[in-house]
Amino acid sequence: MSDSSPAVVDVVIIGAGIAGLWLALRLERAGRTVALIEAHAIGSGQTSASQGIIHGGTKYALTNRLTGASESIRAMPARWKAALAGEGEIDLTGAAVLSPCQHLFSAEALASRVATFFAARVMQNRARTTPRARRPAFLAPPSFRGSVYELDEIVLDLPSVVALLAQRLRGPALLVQRDGLRFDAAHRDAMTVLIEHERGRARIEAGRVVCAAGRGNEALLAGAGLDAGAAQRRPLHMVMARGAIEHPIFAHCLGAGPRPRFTITSHDWSSDSQRVWYIGGEVAESGVKRSCLEQIAFARDEVARVLPWLNLEGLEWEAFLIDRAERAQPGGVRPDEPTILEQGPLIFAWPTKLAFAPLLADLIVERVERAGAACEADLAPLIGWPRPPLAQPPWKEPRPWHTFDR
Repeated sequence: MSDSSPAVVDVVIIGAGIAGLWLALRLERAGRTVALIEAHAIGSGQTSASQGIIHGGTKYALTNRLTGASESIRAMPARWKAALAGEGEIDLTGAAVLSPCQHLFSAEALASRVATFFAARVMQNRARTTPRARRPAFLAPPSFRGSVYELDEIVLDLPSVVALLAQRLRGPALLVQRDGLRFDAAHRDAMTVLIEHERGRARIEAGRVVCAAGRGNEALLAGAGLDAGAAQRRPLHMVMARGAIEHPIFAHCLGAGPRPRFTITSHDWSSDSQRVWYIGGEVAESGVKRSCLEQIAFARDEVARVLPWLNLEGLEWEAFLIDRAERAQPGGVRPDEPTILEQGPLIFAWPTKLAFAPLLADLIVERVERAGAACEADLAPLIGWPRPPLAQPPWKEPRPWHTFDR
């Protein structure tokens, strides 16, 4: 491997999360040659930290924002389900679905009951009332007096999705550390990317370079001579509980405000009887200034207050911070849809939510197709380049788990 003879591809994608993987497969299906670059592990960062929920517009309904953006996300579950059935733009047959739906339930507080009624009215056919006989086991106790709705939001086992997408790639996936990548030259219709590691270096000439590296887009913006302030970060303090958990939970607990009080998804840890509860929602939004132990205590108390019949004794807990990277918005608010920033042959991309990966790919494939015919590809200079490993989900990474029994 040397930089004397450049590799030639249609598109270089920097960032092998869900957005980069989905886009790479869409482009390959359209007849384009793609080189995928990743600095850490395939599916790391925001992808591995995601709860795997394919949202269908719940948040817009809860804030009464039934706009074009809500209609865009409303279409996402159907696109993902088509892919899982082998009938969509990407073949996801074989990927694991943890739950075919999410449940939205109210706590007993009056404010929550009012919010639930409001949500039911504005969501129209987006939620179905769940009769007591069909409620999940964790909401079955007679002492539970709240309302329960079923949402069309599948929950995916993201490690299986990422592994499958990576397996489907025809082009190379290249492990390149951030300090081993730079943009060498840009023209109106092409760009050169220089990559290197301890055993060699290479030049890649591409018609388009797509930066879908999450918070890594900030450094890539700066490396391209652009303002890193075009990106923003919004942190979350996620919480995990693991152990002999009896009830799997896939649900949003509705609070008095516009966001779910907490959202819990369940994942396998070590066996059928050893699960992880993965907790986000308002707990994670509001907990960014709490210490790890304070956040654990807060989340545990929230679950115990709302679902007092659950046995939390003997569980191990952990919390960690994760940044959500987005294109900068006035006031730092979350964009409603995926966003891109186009500078000549460079495209910076932010999916905003996991569910939006197909829509983000639409935006970029359209621009690549508009740019002209496929190139005469040459991948030979990239043969033998190290491939990034697959990322582990956060509950399988080495962490200092804590017990928190009373």
